[in-house]
Amino acid sequence: MLRKSVYWPSAGVAEYHEEEISDPTGKFVLIATQYSLISQSSEHSWFVNDKAHVVLGTTFPFIPGYSSAGVVEAVGPDVTRFKPGDRVIGSPVYGAHSNYTYVDENAVYAVPDNVKLDDAVFYNLGMTALFTLDKADLHLGQSVAIIGAGVVGQIAIQAAKANGLHPIIAFDIQEQRRQAAQQAGADIVLDPNDEAAIEKVIGDLAGGVDAALDVSGSNAGMNLAIHLARPLGKVVFCTANNDQQTLNYGEFFIKNLTILGDFVNTEMDRQRRAIKNFLWLLSTQKISAPDHHDTIYQPTDENIKMLYGKVLKHDNTINNPIFKWR
Repeated sequence: MLRKSVYWPSAGVAEYHEEEISDPTGKFVLIATQYSLISQSSEHSWFVNDKAHVVLGTTFPFIPGYSSAGVVEAVGPDVTRFKPGDRVIGSPVYGAHSNYTYVDENAVYAVPDNVKLDDAVFYNLGMTALFTLDKADLHLGQSVAIIGAGVVGQIAIQAAKANGLHPIIAFDIQEQRRQAAQQAGADIVLDPNDEAAIEKVIGDLAGGVDAALDVSGSNAGMNLAIHLARPLGKVVFCTANNDQQTLNYGEFFIKNLTILGDFVNTEMDRQRRAIKNFLWLLSTQKISAPDHHDTIYQPTDENIKMLYGKVLKHDNTINNPIFKWR
């Protein structure tokens, strides 16, 4: 069986690759991948060097990718919950950017019949959004700020709306993403550099929001979250970042805030619940996947080099591209 894949032979180098593979063993499911999603922020950190590979347990060379959607091709002899032909998503630690992906049965989930696979492939980013909201432990009528309106932020806004949070205040430096945040259901959308508007919102809410979620991964975004949270409120940092950060400790201390980290792989039960909830929310049309009609690419060597060249440059114009393997 011939596996075709994205391949990173060394840091900063991406290319098309082929190799022969065998049938799955043990509790592994072999997925005939239809779509795999590039997660730009995470894959950038893994692509530039192996410093951040501690969460993967690997180094170069390897096949990247951790979000795939397709159909079960074959199962190992110990697999009990899936059979060939099932529509599934698979969440391997790496290896998803290939036409065949080995995934442990525990990291495979059935896709509802009415959910398209190219929508379901956003589940890892959707899971991050729902995991973060779950971590914040907000309730009907409470307020939330979401800093960063990329894919994770847009899904978090939709889910916050579905859960009755109000007001939902979204921030992004890009006009296009602010428009997307408004379409996703945010009640207030602001440029994080608009200090006057920020102070007005804090004043209108009598001291800030119940919880502020930073999904931007920037130092400025993290400090904005601290500034936006009300006294005794919560701040959740959900983006992986191995760099040292400078935080406004005085404001955090005086407000007596609760600051929470949000690495999804440390709480597997919460992670699995978030994945299932994302698929359910899609199936009930309470949320929708980001528009991606013009961001689906054939996995040619030319496209692979082009896309990862843009990932390397933090070029957000590619807008979370998807490889179509079949």
